[in-house]
Amino acid sequence: MTEPGDRNNIEAVLQVSIAANQTLYDEIRRNQTMCNALRELMKEDIIEAQQKTRLEAIKNLMTNLKWTAEQVMEAMSIPVEEWDFYKANL
Repeated sequence: MTEPGDRNNIEAVLQVSIAANQTLYDEIRRNQTMCNALRELMKEDIIEAQQKTRLEAIKNLMTNLKWTAEQVMEAMSIPVEEWDFYKANL
């Protein structure tokens, strides 16, 4: 991954590979050792996706319930240590 666009190319290859080999990937996901290795490899992407999902939920609840960010995060049981991150990204 040294050239611009390499990440997109890698993602495209993985998507095609997964689509063509779904049964094999299902077996890999059931293999705990392999699954843990993949989770570690994808850790940053997983965390980023979780944060995006939480941010959307916080925004929606603030809008729909007319709650403050703090009220929403408390109701969602988001650790207080993470509140500054979410407030900064609202």
